[in-house]
Amino acid sequence: MKKIFLIILFLFPLFVYGKDITKDVTIKLNENNINNKIIDNNEKTYLNIKKDETINISSNEEIDALYIVYELESKTGIINSDNKEIKIGQNNFLHEYIKINEEKNLQIKYDEDVKIAEIYILSKGVLPEYVEVWNPPCEEADLMLLSTHSDDEQLFFLGLLPTYVARGANIEVVYFTNHFDNPQRLHEQLHGLYEVGIRNYPIIGIIPDAWSETLEGAIKNLEKKNLAEDDALTFQVEMIRRFKPLVIVGHDELGEYSHGQHILNTYILKKAIIKANDQNYDKASYQKYGLWSPAKVYLHLYQENPIIMDYDTPLEYFNGETAYEVSKKGYSKHLSQQWTWFTAWINGKNNEYTKSTDIKTYSPNQFGLYYTEVGIDEDKNDMFEHLTLRKDIIKEEILEKDDDKNIKENNKIKYWYIIPYIILFIIIVICLIRLFKRKK
Repeated sequence: MKKIFLIILFLFPLFVYGKDITKDVTIKLNENNINNKIIDNNEKTYLNIKKDETINISSNEEIDALYIVYELESKTGIINSDNKEIKIGQNNFLHEYIKINEEKNLQIKYDEDVKIAEIYILSKGVLPEYVEVWNPPCEEADLMLLSTHSDDEQLFFLGLLPTYVARGANIEVVYFTNHFDNPQRLHEQLHGLYEVGIRNYPIIGIIPDAWSETLEGAIKNLEKKNLAEDDALTFQVEMIRRFKPLVIVGHDELGEYSHGQHILNTYILKKAIIKANDQNYDKASYQKYGLWSPAKVYLHLYQENPIIMDYDTPLEYFNGETAYEVSKKGYSKHLSQQWTWFTAWINGKNNEYTKSTDIKTYSPNQFGLYYTEVGIDEDKNDMFEHLTLRKDIIKEEILEKDDDKNIKENNKIKYWYIIPYIILFIIIVICLIRLFKRKK
């Protein structure tokens, strides 16, 4: 028993979470104690930092990482310590995790004025759950989701992201609109995406959010913001060329509940599919990324070539939770939207829904194959039917190389194996020749 206790005592530090030591360190802006706005665990409050100002952090305990949450956007800058210099803000992540590696004194300076909502200082160990470690956007996506707003990815595309995260797909979420006038929704969309397993940072669109109930109304809203239909088309074409998705998923042509921007998003997508493979359109993105045509495009609620997605089977990747359950957690991160009718839509009026098929209006399970280069679906329950995920293609290529290598190695073995027989044959021939000459 004593030995077991000692083993547990020895292993315990391996499972200890990295501590949030923010309250135990000294943080100063220049020489003044820092304003509580950036250590109050509230993303709605923030502190303005001028480019010529320095944030000084000193700790008795070694600092392993910083986690900085910006108000609206990050800026580039430098962290100096006693032993190193670290560049920050290079990826323009709204939530930025910065590995420090055991320093006690840090000085942070930005190249421009910046607004910081929160700074968390972390000691070494497993990261707390609230820390998001984002990767850059995909280089090549298996699946590209064209969500119109922050929360549509958890609502009308409910279940889609966790389903294919669990499959190991490369996923890129591209938002058609932005919420720059309401930063809270930008934070919520990152929290929600991270909750459902997305790790590649999303792309935020060029179109401000606005309400209309028709395509014409959405186009007029564009014009009010000094944008045109072609601006939206150029944006989507660039996204398709950049991420080279095998599958693209878009909204209902009628905009689900007749939201004009949902309608416009899919209206533009149907044009972008063609233009992305046209070298005469948007030569700037063509020269940068080349041409691309997706293998498949699915639209929510599209009636032709319908498929039904299963979001109610437990997923081992998410510890037995279903894709529906995971997406509900993702939506719960959108705190500003909990008062809306969407909450009863996804959960039931009295939280009585237990599966995705309980949702009857704008069913998240129903899609249709709008465009295909690989034929019509037969099983009608998987967007990657007739396709292979890129990770599996790489595995197959590795296996083929290994097979070729094994064949060559086997051939070498075979060749070495027959050499003694060849030598024996030559000796026998020589002996026979000599014997024949003696007889003469």
